[in-house]
Amino acid sequence: MRKVLVSLAAAAAVTVVGAGQAMAAAPATLPKGFLLDEAKVDGPHRPWEHMKLTDSLRKPLEVNPCDRRTARDGRSASRTFTYVAETVYRSEQVVLYPSEQAAKAAMKSVRADLAACGTGGRGPNRHVYRWKSADAGDEALRIGGFFFENSSRSVIVRKGSAVAVYVRTGLVTKSLPVSQFRPLIKDARTMAAKLCDLPGVCA
Repeated sequence: MRKVLVSLAAAAAVTVVGAGQAMAAAPATLPKGFLLDEAKVDGPHRPWEHMKLTDSLRKPLEVNPCDRRTARDGRSASRTFTYVAETVYRSEQVVLYPSEQAAKAAMKSVRADLAACGTGGRGPNRHVYRWKSADAGDEALRIGGFFFENSSRSVIVRKGSAVAVYVRTGLVTKSLPVSQFRPLIKDARTMAAKLCDLPGVCA
């Protein structure tokens, strides 16, 4: 995500075998239209607005301070919506994991990456991330990203065995007041409730 922001000017099928009896569970999936912003991809937009939707399992989490190129977190399903228009970047991402433990591990990795890569670069490539907890789902963070030419606000939330991320460019101050994150926290809470409608996510 950092590269995009800085350059804007520029469970799997699980087979449970027991006592001579096999039972297969359907792979975790995200229904069409599940994301809050998904319908915008096919809606009207201006020539300078670029929107994309991908179900790639290799796309890293949108909160990506260490700038990892691919995801290797054992996810079962993933969908990411991105919107780019001149200096504006917005994204929505939902990732399903095969278990609540795996989703917790993903959140733990985000915290570790923020600690390890929260400050770095020099001159126009310098970046700083700050983060605090947020009131959404089972656990959540609100994150401010500070870059040479812009800044970003992000909220990442875990609900059961799923993780959702909301990102917007725009003004954010170092104290990360809740008021600056309110629209993203609202979306995170809405998605956390929707996630429990998916089989097995909040079981």
